[in-house]
Amino acid sequence: MTNKFLSEELREWLDVSRREFMQRISLGAATAAVTGSVLAKSVSADELRDHVQVADSGKKVKVGIGLNYGPFNQPWRRGCWRLVKTVLDGGGEIVAVRGEPSKDSEQQSERQLLDRGIDVLCLGIYSQESETAFIVDEAKKRGIKTVGFAVPVKDSPAVVEDTWGTAMVMGYQIQNVLQRQGTLVQTAEDRGFYTPFDMEGDLLELMTKYEPRMKVLPFMPGSTSTSDQISKGRENALALLQANPDPDSIQAIVSWWWPLTLGAAQALKQMNRKGIRVFNHYFSDQFLSEMQNPDSPIEFSTDTPWHIMGDKTGELALALGRDQDVAPNVYHVPVTSITKDQAAKSLAEIQEMDKQAIALLKQYGG
Repeated sequence: MTNKFLSEELREWLDVSRREFMQRISLGAATAAVTGSVLAKSVSADELRDHVQVADSGKKVKVGIGLNYGPFNQPWRRGCWRLVKTVLDGGGEIVAVRGEPSKDSEQQSERQLLDRGIDVLCLGIYSQESETAFIVDEAKKRGIKTVGFAVPVKDSPAVVEDTWGTAMVMGYQIQNVLQRQGTLVQTAEDRGFYTPFDMEGDLLELMTKYEPRMKVLPFMPGSTSTSDQISKGRENALALLQANPDPDSIQAIVSWWWPLTLGAAQALKQMNRKGIRVFNHYFSDQFLSEMQNPDSPIEFSTDTPWHIMGDKTGELALALGRDQDVAPNVYHVPVTSITKDQAAKSLAEIQEMDKQAIALLKQYGG
């Protein structure tokens, strides 16, 4: 059984094929009522369409959102675009505050929005439920509803990425192509900066622990989204390669954040190191441009459909703002993945989404 066959079989079994994911780009939002108790639900894109019926009550719902992404946060920007578009298409109004990609700035933006006459506050993407509970409590006192965008939120519905599913897709792909032997190293933003990266790295390391012929080197930190992460990724990877000069000492670099992936690929070329496979999480224009290059060591990438997350969050916000009964469920969006031969088509599709995102969000300072 070939590695390629195993890879295709894995994606089919987990319902994460690239074709199915990309067909969801133009989907509208959900169309049936949400009921029931607090749940964590992992559902397909089709199922995401069938949970919220937004009644046209004639009320002009004002939805607050912090635009706290930076130049490397293209995936997040795509999510904000779809969230904003969904609210506007549903007859709502957007109130936005521009900030920086950090927990402090994010929470500051959310507190500022409480004073802007909004009906619903969207919280996310960095701060976890315990870190924003005080903001939710204050919102409740003021009669403002809350919804989670990429993070769980106290007593509120939320739409999040499938963090554990992403790590499993990545882990099994690596194990299959390496035939469950060899050494790998992981990199991401600094521990504690973005919790899903920490979770994904921890699960991949746990999966590797049970493969006796595989091992994971110490984690390679990659700074934060407010710095030049491509350069930092190159610097870290060069140090790694210099510390492990044996050509057979490392078989794979796993990067959970695309700028660090590009930096690692640059370091491999600079050091002329062959035979090291590079695996990535999250799409961007720059990343896919590099991945499609036949000479690039990047061969596989997972991604989160942020546009679907934005659609669903926008629908939930409208329903909440129109005083509909919306249960505080937590929804997980599907995982997607591609191999090198699919990068060029993905690039064209992502570029079109980014073009629309920039055009709409610039009206809100984004």
